Amino acid sequence: MTAGSRRGLVKVAGVGMLTAWRVRVGGRAAIEGTKERSGQVLSAAQALVGSDVAEDLNRLVAASVKGAPTVYDRAMDANYLDPALRTGLGGSYHRIFDGGHTVAGAFRAARGVSDEDTVVQEALGTIKALLRDASTPRGLPLATWDKSTFDSVAAALESKFGIPKAWFYELNTYDAADLLGAAIGVASVIYRWNSADTEEFARLASVIGTSAAFSTNPSLMVVSVVSMARAYNKASSADEFAELVDGTFKGAATSGASLAAIAVAGSAGASAGAALVVGVTAGVLAYKVSDKVSLVAVARFAKDQAAVILANARGTARPA
Repeated sequence: MTAGSRRGLVKVAGVGMLTAWRVRVGGRAAIEGTKERSGQVLSAAQALVGSDVAEDLNRLVAASVKGAPTVYDRAMDANYLDPALRTGLGGSYHRIFDGGHTVAGAFRAARGVSDEDTVVQEALGTIKALLRDASTPRGLPLATWDKSTFDSVAAALESKFGIPKAWFYELNTYDAADLLGAAIGVASVIYRWNSADTEEFARLASVIGTSAAFSTNPSLMVVSVVSMARAYNKASSADEFAELVDGTFKGAATSGASLAAIAVAGSAGASAGAALVVGVTAGVLAYKVSDKVSLVAVARFAKDQAAVILANARGTARPA
């Protein structure tokens, strides 16, 4: 092989390596860009489940599973339908007390109620009955309570802390929108668990916490606590604790923008779809705008300026 041929091969190899490197770098940039945009959308969407859009979602689920009550619906309501037990089960709030509306309780109640259905049909019938109840205002309970115990705890919370009994009931139940909110929260946390920095994770935790508070979603509150604990775990230095504060502030701003936009859209008579688009757009814009602001830096600047003004005032007031 001649020297010219070798130089040609080296040149070709060099171009190939450079091209491969550019592809790798471009691929990484594209992936990071996709992750950032996904994070923005997830953060904006998370706040929506705490808004009026959640009611539209429940109506959509209700429409998809509507129909005449089945043997599985009646099996879940068996205790409430029994005249001897009905009066002690809280009327329209009976699902939290009758034992047939938790996931485990529903499957126990529905076991063997139909001699014709297979095991798969029985399971599908029970799931459909659960979804039908989950899409109603009362939702489904996280656990079954004894009514007297529930009433005494609710009364104590209301008298000592001013927590209404209806709110305590909401805290112990969930609906279809709550399930979606928890799913989005879990997906967001898993998606950014290892790659997100302290500020970004704190922002995510703040968004989830705001949504959980507005929607009184107990499942999402658990996700919020886990995500905030992860944010604190990531903050291993003073500078990172400053990022934690900034991220929390920015997450609240993102959620607030989404919720406010949906409220304005709803008051203007916009459809659920339009309100959804407006809410996500407002949340993404707030995410981008707040990304350029540092609450900690602003606070430090204000503190320094206050100190300078105070020192100048003291110097002016000092007699000559």
